[in-house]
Amino acid sequence: MTIDRTSSSARGFGVFFDPSKATSGQRFFQDLSCELSGEAIPLERKPNVVLFNVSASIKEILAAKRQGQKICLRIDGMYFDRLSPPFIASFNRPMRALLRFGTKWPAVHDHLAFIANLIDQNYGAFARILLADRVIYQSVFSQTVHSRYFPDRPFDIIVNGSAFRANERPARATSIKGEIRLVTTYDDWKPSKRVHDVLAFVRWARHVKGAPLRLTVLGYTGNVPACAPPEMRSLLENTPYVDTIPRFKAYEGSVRDALFGSDLYITFTHKDPCPNAVVEAMAHGLPVVGVDSGGMPDIVGDAGILVPEEGADAFFTSYRYECDFPSIDFDRVLAAVMTVASARMDFEARVATRFEADLNIDVVASRYAAVLRRMAGVDPELRVRQTAAT
Repeated sequence: MTIDRTSSSARGFGVFFDPSKATSGQRFFQDLSCELSGEAIPLERKPNVVLFNVSASIKEILAAKRQGQKICLRIDGMYFDRLSPPFIASFNRPMRALLRFGTKWPAVHDHLAFIANLIDQNYGAFARILLADRVIYQSVFSQTVHSRYFPDRPFDIIVNGSAFRANERPARATSIKGEIRLVTTYDDWKPSKRVHDVLAFVRWARHVKGAPLRLTVLGYTGNVPACAPPEMRSLLENTPYVDTIPRFKAYEGSVRDALFGSDLYITFTHKDPCPNAVVEAMAHGLPVVGVDSGGMPDIVGDAGILVPEEGADAFFTSYRYECDFPSIDFDRVLAAVMTVASARMDFEARVATRFEADLNIDVVASRYAAVLRRMAGVDPELRVRQTAAT
């Protein structure tokens, strides 16, 4: 996508959306762009403020900056991998030697881990943050971890949202043998989603506690993370109480049916700034059981139960290359599952309230618009009168 920057500027905001991207909350940002389209000024008219997703081309951000446009940047998370052998092995030989040497000196571990993550992935997001006039973080967690490196950057915190679809839900089918139906979303690239631990929990609950849990895994690719337990693939493919649905592009068809047919969404995702899969599951009416990590509290609120991760204080931890995550008390998770399942209607009502107050896409878009109007110097009352006149 290329912006024509030859016309005179207009006071107001525009939204740069690149449909070719497939990362960093792309589905959410597309929905947000559509919701803001009624007020957004076309980019060829050079609005004095432009909202960019963090995945946007830095070339376009620089071009807007040169034209004197203010940059508002939606940012989600960063990478936190500690200096583990597989992470170090991903670098070229000179860098590998430096990092291996650094592991012998605990005092410099965090400094080298910062450099390693910066070189590997974080440099792109950090460069965009430096160019931004204002940043919109997706959660308190995201802002907190970024403040370590950008303490003075102006910011707002706005949690992602979605369209509420629970009112489209058909009548529930009776579960098999009174099973409690759980659903989660697969990720074969980032072990920090901890799908292997969700599988271990469901197996433990069935075989040790006799709990009638059934799990559906959305987006299974047939691949498993390199650090995953050897039995993970077999658990996914050969367990009678685990169902899988292949990778998908939209929440429709079998994916939609699986969400509507479940009792709750479960996830153990670790240090995730704002997992959109959780927002989407809640949009289908599902309460959540998970761990109190990352941006999960900002999304879930009281519409579910989050249990603590034990020993999760380190900044640099397992993330993409290891599966050695903070421990989770399965007994507490099972108690949470049983509590939510036994009071399902109450928790589903809380989900609806969370959307009405915070998570519906129109609510989220209104918050973005308020930030963008302030940056653009637009009178919101004038905007309301103009819209009414139109």
